[in-house]
This record gives sequence, structure tokens and C-alpha cells, in this order.
Amino acid sequence: MSFINENQLVSEFDKLNISDKDSNPVKINHENCYDPDNKKYWCKECVPHCIIEGWTSSGNDDIDNLIKDSIYNASKFYNSKDSKWYPSFLEWVPFDRFEDMKQIGEGGFAKVYSATWIDGTAKYIRQDDGNWIKKGPESMKVALKMLNGLQNMSADFSNELKTHWKLNCLQADSLKFYGITKDPETEEIMMIMKYAKEGNLRNQMTLKFYIN
Repeated sequence: MSFINENQLVSEFDKLNISDKDSNPVKINHENCYDPDNKKYWCKECVPHCIIEGWTSSGNDDIDNLIKDSIYNASKFYNSKDSKWYPSFLEWVPFDRFEDMKQIGEGGFAKVYSATWIDGTAKYIRQDDGNWIKKGPESMKVALKMLNGLQNMSADFSNELKTHWKLNCLQADSLKFYGITKDPETEEIMMIMKYAKEGNLRNQMTLKFYIN
């Protein structure tokens, strides 16, 4: 994880509209914020510092707001490797954190690549004192879905990402949506998704989601 200095940390807090609870004169009781059975890990005022310290802006307000909202309303995911539940939210991942990219599919307006995510999805663990720590990086194989010609976030695509994230939170059998990245050479946006084997590749080629 890359760390930032105190002034930068305050700036990132301002951008995310999160209060620093240690310096906030208004003391809020956060004892009831942690309720994992009801998919509640924290409130807007007590998002863990370790998440903010690792925050990296995408440079796009729509993407940043989508990721920010997913952090505020973190869901949960089950990791079968260590048989534990972790808070789940979208991440902005620099493109250089992927390696071994190989194209595995192509549709009318998308290409899908397999890749190794060097750090893997973020896993945060709550300590007995209420603080959170981030587990060490663990590489994982993922699918990167690149939308042809999409260099900017349109309103329609932004809504589709939001809908896909909602489905991700509600449906255990949906393809896991981890976050977003961007190819610096083509500037095309990519979705970071669970790597689907064989027949499930068709699901990753599907671009349109039903929007209520």
C-alpha cells in the first residue's frame, strides 16, 4: 500500500466527504455501526483510515463517486480460500497492477482479457479494538472487460456499472465485479471481474444490463 502525508490525507478526506472522527469535535457513537449480519460494516463518518490512506483517484468524477458510494455502502463477500467474509466494495486499480494479459474473447463492442491482478482484491479485517487492518496482497486471476472506444464515462454506462454493482451485491451467483481500471495507452475503461471458466465467458461478453 502506498502511504500519503498528513496534508494529502486531509485533502483526500475532503474529496470523499468523510469526517476525521479523531479530530471531529462532535463525538458520534459508532458502537452500532458494525453489523455484518445485516451487511453493515461502518457508517460514512467511520470509514477506516486504512482505506482512505490507500485511496487513489481515477481522475474521473463519475468513477470516483461510484467507488466512493460502494465504500460507504460496503457489501460483503466470502473468500473460499480462507473461509472468511470480508467487506466488499469497488476499487480503482492502476493498470500497471496487472500482468500476463491475454485476450480470451471478443464481441460486438467489447474484448475480454484474462490477467493476473498482482495485489488481488482488498481484504480488510476488523480488530477487537474496532480498528481495521488490510491483509497482505495475494495475486489472483481476473477477467478485464474492455469496452471498445469507451474513453469517457457516459451517463448510460455509468448507470450500467451501478446496476451491475447492485446485482453483484444482491446475487451470490453473479459474476463478481471487483473494480475499474484504464488502459493508459488507449485510455479505454475496463471492468475488473471474476475470471469465469469455459461456458461462463458468454456472461462476461454481455454488455447491457437491465436498468430499473
